[in-house]
Amino acid sequence: MSAKEAFVLIDITVANFRSIKDPQTVSFAALKDKRMDQSKIQVVSEKLKVLRTTSIIGPNGVGKSTIVRALEAVKGIVTADAADENPLRRILAGSLFAYNDVKNQPAEFTLRFLLREYVSEEEPEVIATYTIKADLDHVWEEKLYYNFGTSRKLMFDRVAGASLDDDIPYKVRWGKLYRGDKKRNEKAVDCRHSFIRNAADRGGETCSEVYSWFTDTLDILPMGVGSSSEKYVAAMLNAHPAWKEQLINFFWSMDVTDIRDIRVGSNKDGKFVQSNDGDMVFFVHTNTKAAMFSPYAKESLSMKRLSLLALAFFEAFTKPKVLVVDDYGMFLHPEVLIYLTSVFTGGCKRASQLFVVDCNPTLLENGLLRRDGIYFAEKDSQGSTVYYPLSNFRIGASGKVRAMYESGAFGALPITSSFSFVNEEA
Repeated sequence: MSAKEAFVLIDITVANFRSIKDPQTVSFAALKDKRMDQSKIQVVSEKLKVLRTTSIIGPNGVGKSTIVRALEAVKGIVTADAADENPLRRILAGSLFAYNDVKNQPAEFTLRFLLREYVSEEEPEVIATYTIKADLDHVWEEKLYYNFGTSRKLMFDRVAGASLDDDIPYKVRWGKLYRGDKKRNEKAVDCRHSFIRNAADRGGETCSEVYSWFTDTLDILPMGVGSSSEKYVAAMLNAHPAWKEQLINFFWSMDVTDIRDIRVGSNKDGKFVQSNDGDMVFFVHTNTKAAMFSPYAKESLSMKRLSLLALAFFEAFTKPKVLVVDDYGMFLHPEVLIYLTSVFTGGCKRASQLFVVDCNPTLLENGLLRRDGIYFAEKDSQGSTVYYPLSNFRIGASGKVRAMYESGAFGALPITSSFSFVNEEA
């Protein structure tokens, strides 16, 4: 693996966003514990190892998905086009923590991710720490630091004045190692856009590699199984025609054995026409007597979900990806969920990660994930989401984690009570 291929996510910290009030961190760094499965980690350097697969588990409605929405928000802000007059209002509308003591405080996000892998003492790993604070109308702060091994260096720090408006410039500090046009870029960015995108568009070396991490490495799968998922499947199969056979073999590995062909095309005058740039997908089902030509929209929800996940996995097997999947087990059998997770962990030889969110305790089956790769989510007394790892708890070598969770040992369980419908209209 070359130094240019390592782009893993190390941790994310979020505050004042959706269901999160005080800063909450989800870490993808592996604990230094040789008792845990070493095959489920990636070695970045002697001091840093990261998890291949991480999950958040908890009951419905506690904010498990808030971390996913946070990653979407940061990616959206960083990649927003200058022609979008106010991307912040589109991305953050309704997302600031509703129960804050001080209303309208900005949301804050900090991501740490690997940009370059360790090569030697002269070329240590490079870790980026990117922070952005924003509300519906202003980016109040944006800063970027690089860690070269143990040495922390400022790239830039852009902070707004107390009475920010479009005519008042930001106070910007530049690091000596920042590469890119400084003054010209500084004046070109308004208060509603990210400096990263602007500087990358102008060829700035430092911001370009960070921007590329968000666009090329951070991959957040579409929610649900609607039209966006069909377009995703079509685009992947158009880009990688050989993956059609891989996808069929993937189905067969889970005992779905009647799909013999997959076709991609477009609607031309009411007829399906195969093409290399179409956005419609058809499955050809066969049995011993006949074949059936089935459009993607008419397939079962589970088949759509499996197609989406399989192709996302294939891409992560061929290039470094941070693959983020909300409602991971949606429409899937628990045994299939276990199988999928083991396929990713065992089959991914690249520097890719899988980060999933679900309410299914199947992910707690012994040996499926490392203890430091399992987080729980629940609400505190203020109604704010908190996250905490399974590794915080003492568990014996023979401990059955799922049974312990279902008996209440770790919290993060739904509390149910009796309900009886009263027909007040009678």
